[in-house]
Amino acid sequence: MTQPPAPLIPWTPALRPVEQPDSSQVLIHFCDRGWPLGRGVPDEILRMSPTERLTSILWDGHLRAFVTDSGGDPAVCFTESTWRGLDFVMRERPHQPWGLMFDRQSVYDAGGGPIWHARPEEHQALSDLSPRLRARVVRLDPGSDRLHEREWRIPRAPCEPSTTVALSELQLVGLLVGDPRWAGVRWEHCVSATTGVRQWGHFFPPLSSGLPRFWWDPSSARLRRLPPLFGRGLEYRAGA
Repeated sequence: MTQPPAPLIPWTPALRPVEQPDSSQVLIHFCDRGWPLGRGVPDEILRMSPTERLTSILWDGHLRAFVTDSGGDPAVCFTESTWRGLDFVMRERPHQPWGLMFDRQSVYDAGGGPIWHARPEEHQALSDLSPRLRARVVRLDPGSDRLHEREWRIPRAPCEPSTTVALSELQLVGLLVGDPRWAGVRWEHCVSATTGVRQWGHFFPPLSSGLPRFWWDPSSARLRRLPPLFGRGLEYRAGA
């Protein structure tokens, strides 16, 4: 019996390796940038602290897309800041030190790319763009530009099955935390990775062991690398 052809996998070109010292191979999704979130954000998310949002993202397994101040399609936002740039963002801007770090190529493969900064007269002319393109354009206003954010976005059309980006679509390479004691632990009914039995207890989120964490140390105003989120012998969530 003839087998049906295998489904075609969309191909995306590989980005050039990062060589310029002011560019980064890692993009960061902040859980709180210090100003109101996008349009249509549910109250349960607005009431969460940045710590709770990070924990929720890891347990739910996806990033939720919302309409930004650019309008157009909902989008998930990232920054391409280098380590030196992050130091500046933490000290001089209202970004809270809670976020997820992703490989830049994986964000591109998921449909992401840098935003476009348009002059006011150009931004007005672009107002009739499709919702997908409008989601990528930011007005470049003298005195209040957002060039320092070095922002990337992944747009998601509202008609798509889900206005989310699954963590499985991206390559998660680290976590940014504001408390070195944080581990994303929850009281849950989960299947123990050790016993294979569903039980109630403290469980870590379902992530690969050894995921790096980086702590923003306010006393030195510097990022410090912490031990991985999971260590040998620790029990974490293996399934529902």
